[in-house]
Amino acid sequence: MELFVSYAIISSLFWASFSFVAKYILSKKMRNYISFIYLQGIIIIIIFPILSYLIVPDQIFLPPLEVAPYAIISGGTSILAYLLMYYGLTKYDASSASPIISTQSIFVIPLTYIFLNEYYGLIVILWILIAGLGAIMTSWDENINARQLFSFKNKAFWIFFIAAFLYALGNVAVKPALKIVSNFNFLIWREFAWFGVLLALMPLIFHKRERKRLREDWKDGIVFVILGILIQFFGYILMFYALGISVQITMGLSASNGFFAVIIGFFLSKTSLGILLEKHGSRIYLIRMIGALMILFSIYKLSFVL
Repeated sequence: MELFVSYAIISSLFWASFSFVAKYILSKKMRNYISFIYLQGIIIIIIFPILSYLIVPDQIFLPPLEVAPYAIISGGTSILAYLLMYYGLTKYDASSASPIISTQSIFVIPLTYIFLNEYYGLIVILWILIAGLGAIMTSWDENINARQLFSFKNKAFWIFFIAAFLYALGNVAVKPALKIVSNFNFLIWREFAWFGVLLALMPLIFHKRERKRLREDWKDGIVFVILGILIQFFGYILMFYALGISVQITMGLSASNGFFAVIIGFFLSKTSLGILLEKHGSRIYLIRMIGALMILFSIYKLSFVL
């Protein structure tokens, strides 16, 4: 196995692990998801530049002004996706969130058809439908029946699916930006734009209750928030390295984070600590695993079309 393939797979494992760290924070440490994301934002704009400078000091510089729109678009859509994902994690499982969000690649094809009039054929549509069906299967639990599963009453699916769409929109801005600056450089300025959008949203979402929760909970949550941010950072590093070797294979393997999430959820459900986060029977995880494998196989096939 080539090194970049290992890095792509490990990166997916990091992203799957991050969803469970976020779930734990929202379940036990900071129960207000908006307070959590503001604390996360403050720490990110401190840690990301420092770690990047220590690893690649020659790539940390002020970018050309033309990078700014891409950073704002990518950061802005990303912050909306994070808010939606964290809201979903206050109610639903991380082992559902990661697989559904990993379908974000399927949105690239309809977007290219709408804006570029590119049509990839019926077989591609079939893979998209298989990935969508897999995503629906990963949202199954004991409280939802088959009819609800395929309806708008399946709130877990729709929350995380819309988050996946927002992530996909943000990723559209990454490719042109990387023609101007390096991956690491864009990551830094994207995170500053991300935090800037978060500050702009303060009058709308960061009210008295959220400020109070942040003051009360930040000490309990900060260690786990930092842990989550470190997992994010190294997930980005490994993913960027793999993207530099092969975009197609890396994007295809990125869907494996859903596969890892279901495995993590299953094992957590068998422990006294983990049952606080995941508490389903083996049958539910088997169905979710089948769905996650459908997503992984479909996204991997689609990655060679994009």
